[in-house]
Amino acid sequence: MKKFIKMLLIMFFVLGSFALFTGCGDTVESETPNVDISLTSDTVTGISGSNPQSTILVLNEVKVLLMDIKLNAANDTNKDVGNFKVGPFVIQLNLQSNINIISSAYIPQGTYDKVKFEIHKLEPNENVPDTAFHDSNGRYSVVVAGTYDNNPFYFKTDASAHQKLTFPNNLVVTENYSNITLKVSPYMWFVENNIILDPNVPGNKSIIDNNIKTNINNNFKIFVDNDRNGIPD
Repeated sequence: MKKFIKMLLIMFFVLGSFALFTGCGDTVESETPNVDISLTSDTVTGISGSNPQSTILVLNEVKVLLMDIKLNAANDTNKDVGNFKVGPFVIQLNLQSNINIISSAYIPQGTYDKVKFEIHKLEPNENVPDTAFHDSNGRYSVVVAGTYDNNPFYFKTDASAHQKLTFPNNLVVTENYSNITLKVSPYMWFVENNIILDPNVPGNKSIIDNNIKTNINNNFKIFVDNDRNGIPD
């Protein structure tokens, strides 16, 4: 009988500890989101060459696979917080420059100076969130459909890169709701030394890949945009 009572006490202790631990975890996970991250693109509808009457490059669809969007605390390069998205997810650019919220998260009050994320190529063990990112030739991180000199193209890259973007003005998170906007300029991926690159030419692929990976043309920008007008506050 004593052994039975002792076992019951142990079970109550274990279950009570588990409930306490679970309750603490739920408190953290159930924090109300206080920061949105929105997405927009340039107002460009095409790029003309030397003949202004001719639109050389037109993008009709742009999809990017991102992973692990995080904020970096100002004055502390090793402190990343507020993981907006953990696993790979697809962003499809609205090429009419509309602003769309792509994620929300709870961010502790404080000052943040950077956003980090990964342009991510699908790994063999990862589920395919969009069939456009996988075919018989491989897996991809960016897919673009459009026309060059009226000839259709379908550009895919398996380039992966970690991007670190700095806010023009720091994000200060208070008790008020905040919004940050990620602005993408996909047309700049296809420009090198003011020359418009034909995506159908195999020799241009490595240059376009590099433009996407290195952000050499500032084709990714991040800024505080609480009024969601696509312009830095």
